[in-house]
Amino acid sequence: MRTFLLTLCLFVSTILSAQNNVLAEIEKANAAYQTIEGSFARTQINAAKGTSVKTEGTLYIAGENQMAQYYQAPCPDVLIINGDDFYMVRGKKTNKFNTAKNKMMRGLRNTLLYCVHGKPAVLAAENGAEITAEKKAKGYEVTLVSTKKTPRGYAKIVLMYDLKSKLLTSMQMDEYNGNSTLYEMNGMKTNGNVDAKVFDVPEKK
Repeated sequence: MRTFLLTLCLFVSTILSAQNNVLAEIEKANAAYQTIEGSFARTQINAAKGTSVKTEGTLYIAGENQMAQYYQAPCPDVLIINGDDFYMVRGKKTNKFNTAKNKMMRGLRNTLLYCVHGKPAVLAAENGAEITAEKKAKGYEVTLVSTKKTPRGYAKIVLMYDLKSKLLTSMQMDEYNGNSTLYEMNGMKTNGNVDAKVFDVPEKK
């Protein structure tokens, strides 16, 4: 019995060590990218209605706290994170938040930034989520599972990072109500010149 437990502990320790190595490699590689730019597709699934809507756009990232998503016409959606500012256009609705004062939006801001910057381990620690990492044929799959149910937020987030560049290639965010949003990135270019104007947050009217 003691031998079995010892073997099991060693096995678990080996798995955890491998996972930590994967997470460390992803974070280290992404630390070298000052800017990222490329295309993405967003698929939104509404569980209650049984609908699926796909839209496409361009993603821009600069530094640690700037991120912008501009969707292609006719979809008018925009998402901009610039420091503590969080600006969103969803259809005809526009919102601007100060994440230093809004806990829920600060959580969403951090979720997006940590994932695109290859820091899922930081996100898991910040939210007390369980995290697993596994090397697969199409990339490094990192899964975060919430350990406590909340009215808003995500029950599970599944991330895929490219085997070579370690860039984020897909992010699936599953809500407690069954709704799900999948982002798929492609053609990502790193350390290029990104126009700073894409991160400008319009003044609230």
